[in-house]
Amino acid sequence: MKPLTHLLFASLLFVSIGSAKDGDFQRTKDLSKDDYSAALEHCEANLPKVWDVLNSIRENGVNVRLTGERKMGPGKASGTDQIVISTFFLTKDLPKFPEDRLVIVLLHEFGHILFNRETNRSQRNPVKHEFFAFAYSIKAAIKLAENGDPGPLEQVIKNLKLRNDTGKPKDPHTIAIKELIKTPLWTSSLAQLESE
Repeated sequence: MKPLTHLLFASLLFVSIGSAKDGDFQRTKDLSKDDYSAALEHCEANLPKVWDVLNSIRENGVNVRLTGERKMGPGKASGTDQIVISTFFLTKDLPKFPEDRLVIVLLHEFGHILFNRETNRSQRNPVKHEFFAFAYSIKAAIKLAENGDPGPLEQVIKNLKLRNDTGKPKDPHTIAIKELIKTPLWTSSLAQLESE
């Protein structure tokens, strides 16, 4: 199966942001210039779907900052225009984080950015935030599957089922997942995967 093109990812992620300019690739202070360059080169050469998603996110006015920090997990959104990504997850061969799962992580974090752009602070709470981000990643994964790449959809369904079963009951992620699996979106994601 041929990897999806940057154009497809860009169309999946397109969001009307007015005249906002493209974001930039940046590095945090903890990451050397050499490690930063090596991570970008590795990602472009070895993770084409991740590379396309990163560029599509950047083209939607989001700065993509690379860090050597890994305690935060693979990625974290901040505000309306920044995602921080751990180079550890981009450059290591981690069986629990194959490329399709990294695509979902990026889509999820971009979902947080969109939620921040579409709501004011008084409308936000952690459960709503997670629900929106999970729903966005599922919708994008369904579109990818419809266009011939079911890998991200397989990953999002697998990992949400796992977190639903093993997540801490009071964690906003777990609460959001438990709400999400009761929706028509979840049902349609399962049906899409079964049709692959």
